[in-house]
Amino acid sequence: MKKHYKENKFLEQLERVPNVSLACEKVGIARNTVYRWRGEDPAFKARMDTALVAGTDSMNDLAESKLITHINNGNMRAIQYWLDNNKKNYIKPRAKIEQQSFIPVTKIEIIAPDGLKPKVTKSKQKLKK
Repeated sequence: MKKHYKENKFLEQLERVPNVSLACEKVGIARNTVYRWRGEDPAFKARMDTALVAGTDSMNDLAESKLITHINNGNMRAIQYWLDNNKKNYIKPRAKIEQQSFIPVTKIEIIAPDGLKPKVTKSKQKLKK
Protein backbone atom coordinates (compact mmCIF):
# COMPACT_ATOMS: atom_id res chain seq x y z
CA MET A 1 0.00 0.00 0.00
CA LYS A 2 2.85 2.40 0.84
CA LYS A 3 4.48 1.71 -2.56
CA HIS A 4 1.22 2.42 -4.38
CA TYR A 5 0.84 5.73 -2.49
CA LYS A 6 4.41 6.77 -3.36
CA GLU A 7 3.91 5.78 -7.00
CA ASN A 8 0.81 7.97 -7.28
CA LYS A 9 2.49 10.94 -5.57
CA PHE A 10 5.51 10.56 -7.86
CA LEU A 11 3.32 10.48 -10.98
CA GLU A 12 1.40 13.57 -9.81
CA GLN A 13 4.69 15.44 -9.43
CA LEU A 14 5.88 14.21 -12.82
CA GLU A 15 2.73 15.66 -14.41
CA ARG A 16 3.57 19.06 -12.90
CA VAL A 17 7.27 19.11 -13.78
CA PRO A 18 8.48 16.48 -16.27
CA ASN A 19 11.78 15.85 -14.52
CA VAL A 20 12.30 12.49 -12.82
CA SER A 21 14.95 13.79 -10.40
CA LEU A 22 12.80 16.69 -9.20
CA ALA A 23 9.70 14.51 -8.84
CA CYS A 24 11.69 11.96 -6.82
CA GLU A 25 13.08 14.68 -4.58
CA LYS A 26 9.58 16.07 -3.89
CA VAL A 27 8.21 12.65 -2.97
CA GLY A 28 11.33 11.47 -1.12
CA ILE A 29 12.25 8.44 -3.20
CA ALA A 30 15.41 7.52 -5.09
CA ARG A 31 15.61 7.64 -8.89
CA ASN A 32 16.88 4.06 -8.83
CA THR A 33 13.65 3.02 -7.12
CA VAL A 34 11.55 4.63 -9.83
CA TYR A 35 13.54 3.01 -12.62
CA ARG A 36 13.33 -0.35 -10.83
CA TRP A 37 9.53 0.03 -10.62
CA ARG A 38 9.52 0.99 -14.28
CA GLY A 39 11.48 -2.14 -15.25
CA GLU A 40 9.41 -4.50 -13.10
CA ASP A 41 5.91 -3.15 -13.78
CA PRO A 42 4.71 -2.51 -17.36
CA ALA A 43 1.58 -0.76 -16.03
CA PHE A 44 3.71 1.68 -14.01
CA LYS A 45 5.92 2.24 -17.07
CA ALA A 46 2.86 3.18 -19.14
CA ARG A 47 1.55 5.50 -16.40
CA MET A 48 4.99 7.12 -16.09
CA ASP A 49 5.22 7.69 -19.85
CA THR A 50 1.74 9.25 -19.83
CA ALA A 51 2.69 11.50 -16.89
CA LEU A 52 5.87 12.62 -18.69
CA VAL A 53 3.90 13.54 -21.82
CA ALA A 54 1.32 15.43 -19.76
CA GLY A 55 4.07 17.23 -17.82
CA THR A 56 5.89 18.20 -21.02
CA ASP A 57 2.66 19.53 -22.54
CA SER A 58 1.96 21.50 -19.38
CA MET A 59 5.47 22.98 -19.37
CA ASN A 60 5.17 23.89 -23.06
CA ASP A 61 1.88 25.68 -22.33
CA LEU A 62 3.52 27.59 -19.48
CA ALA A 63 6.49 28.61 -21.64
CA GLU A 64 4.20 29.71 -24.45
CA SER A 65 2.05 31.77 -22.08
CA LYS A 66 5.18 33.50 -20.73
CA LEU A 67 6.29 34.20 -24.30
CA ILE A 68 2.89 35.70 -25.11
CA THR A 69 3.09 37.86 -21.98
CA HIS A 70 6.45 39.21 -23.17
CA ILE A 71 5.01 39.83 -26.63
CA ASN A 72 2.08 41.74 -25.08
CA ASN A 73 4.57 43.84 -23.10
CA GLY A 74 6.35 44.83 -26.33
CA ASN A 75 9.51 42.75 -25.82
CA MET A 76 11.07 42.86 -29.29
CA ARG A 77 13.15 39.68 -28.78
CA ALA A 78 9.99 37.75 -27.90
CA ILE A 79 8.17 39.21 -30.91
CA GLN A 80 11.06 38.33 -33.23
CA TYR A 81 11.30 34.81 -31.79
CA TRP A 82 7.59 34.23 -32.37
CA LEU A 83 7.68 35.53 -35.92
CA ASP A 84 10.89 33.65 -36.79
CA ASN A 85 9.31 30.38 -35.69
CA ASN A 86 5.67 30.83 -36.67
CA LYS A 87 5.31 33.09 -39.72
CA LYS A 88 6.55 31.87 -43.11
CA ASN A 89 7.55 35.36 -44.27
CA TYR A 90 9.93 35.74 -41.31
CA ILE A 91 11.42 32.27 -41.08
CA LYS A 92 15.13 32.48 -41.80
CA PRO A 93 16.69 29.70 -43.83
CA ARG A 94 19.27 27.84 -41.83
CA ALA A 95 22.75 27.72 -43.29
CA LYS A 96 23.95 24.31 -44.32
CA ILE A 97 27.44 23.40 -43.30
CA GLU A 98 29.36 22.36 -46.38
CA GLN A 99 32.51 20.30 -46.33
CA GLN A 100 35.57 21.93 -47.82
CA SER A 101 36.66 20.45 -51.13
CA PHE A 102 40.32 20.81 -50.21
CA ILE A 103 42.29 21.75 -47.15
CA PRO A 104 45.56 23.64 -47.58
CA VAL A 105 48.39 21.90 -45.80
CA THR A 106 51.53 23.76 -44.83
CA LYS A 107 54.62 21.76 -44.07
CA ILE A 108 57.56 23.38 -42.34
CA GLU A 109 60.82 21.48 -42.06
CA ILE A 110 63.66 22.74 -39.90
CA ILE A 111 67.03 21.25 -40.70
CA ALA A 112 69.83 22.40 -38.44
CA PRO A 113 73.11 20.52 -38.46
CA ASP A 114 75.46 21.47 -35.67
CA GLY A 115 76.78 25.02 -35.99
CA LEU A 116 74.54 26.07 -38.93
CA LYS A 117 71.41 28.21 -39.00
CA PRO A 118 68.19 26.27 -39.44
CA LYS A 119 66.85 26.14 -42.97
CA VAL A 120 63.08 26.67 -43.21
CA THR A 121 61.18 25.40 -46.21
CA LYS A 122 57.47 25.83 -46.86
CA SER A 123 55.29 23.88 -49.19
CA LYS A 124 51.55 23.81 -49.83
CA GLN A 125 49.82 20.71 -50.97
CA LYS A 126 46.24 20.45 -52.26
CA LEU A 127 44.21 17.44 -51.30
CA LYS A 128 42.06 15.76 -53.90
CA LYS A 129 38.28 16.15 -53.66
